[in-house]
Amino acid sequence: MARELRWWLAAVLLACGAVALAYLPPRGAGRKSRWRDESFGQTPARLRAQALAFQWRAANMALRLPEYRKRLQPELLRRRERDEPGPALLFEAPDSLPAFARERLRVVLDTVSRQLGLGVTKISVGLVVDPRRYVSAKAGETPSQDFTSPAYLFPDSSDRTTCVALIPAAWRWTPTLAVQPPVRSQEVQDWLRTGLGPCAFYAVYGAPGRGVRHWLATRGYDLARVPQWDRERPLRPQDSFVRYQERWWWGSIYQFPVTAIGCLAGRTTSCRAAVLSGAAEWTGDSLPRFLESDPRGWWRGQRVIHSDRYLADVAREVGHERFLRFWNSPEPVDTALGAVLKMPVGEWTERWQRRFVPRLPLGPAAPFSATVLGLLLGGAAVIVIAFSATRRQVG
Repeated sequence: MARELRWWLAAVLLACGAVALAYLPPRGAGRKSRWRDESFGQTPARLRAQALAFQWRAANMALRLPEYRKRLQPELLRRRERDEPGPALLFEAPDSLPAFARERLRVVLDTVSRQLGLGVTKISVGLVVDPRRYVSAKAGETPSQDFTSPAYLFPDSSDRTTCVALIPAAWRWTPTLAVQPPVRSQEVQDWLRTGLGPCAFYAVYGAPGRGVRHWLATRGYDLARVPQWDRERPLRPQDSFVRYQERWWWGSIYQFPVTAIGCLAGRTTSCRAAVLSGAAEWTGDSLPRFLESDPRGWWRGQRVIHSDRYLADVAREVGHERFLRFWNSPEPVDTALGAVLKMPVGEWTERWQRRFVPRLPLGPAAPFSATVLGLLLGGAAVIVIAFSATRRQVG
């Protein structure tokens, strides 16, 4: 009877294990949801129209940015002659906008400039704010400007001392600027700070070395989008792209590149690959003069989460002089960056990632609740079988 009971127990445990393997999802498996992030119900004609609109905006920016640089030259020259720090501002606004709104924008820009330390340097910055929704006289026949999609014209062979930043479609901020008394001043500062983007790095640290410039241009300057080296390190946010109320959004996580997921899990090799992607030795190819941001789902392409503030955090931690050595270094990017960080790039990046999100649990593992439920069911089955066998033996 004892041998028969052991066989029963072994069979029950084996059955429970098979059920657990078949039905319990591994740790990290995303749950099915009714909501999806991809485009819903868009026809091929609609997608084609969106692609054409994107191409039209890119061509329009390529024409407008050099023109804005030419229009900014008198103000930039005046500032250089008088040693006036800060960016030159061009407000492409209709005459109906009150004069005090224009002046308010200049005051806020001066505040941001002082915070970032944009002094009189070899490379000057021109900021163009365009609150118009449509740039063509035929508004019904041309696409509107993308909201929060700044564009940049970097120094090139025709002008090595000017970096132009354009904030298009700023019409949403027009009511805020036109309100008396001033409101939402901090939000306007953050808006202008983000609009300066990589041009702020050029103004403070000059033109980057050849390797660094090629590395950033290949990546679309994604590591230098938000100049926040003047601010203290923020506390870990409660909610982010991948977490909400202390729970992981697995559906969102698996939309990121593999390197971003690996870095979230604390794998230093993935962190290193994410940061140094595009840092191969320069091949002599010409670099793009323009950079236009695409706000549609930009966060999904991040090779490392919160990549837009990576270099700003590096600059704040290592200090101005050490970051300047990296920025102007002729050495390969991994060598120069590791030298100023004084540790391997992957290790520093993994620690930096923990400031924003905790370590992501990856690997095969059943959820705790499912494990407890399976053990309870298995234990109940064992008790029932043992009780049945005991009654049979007594009888």
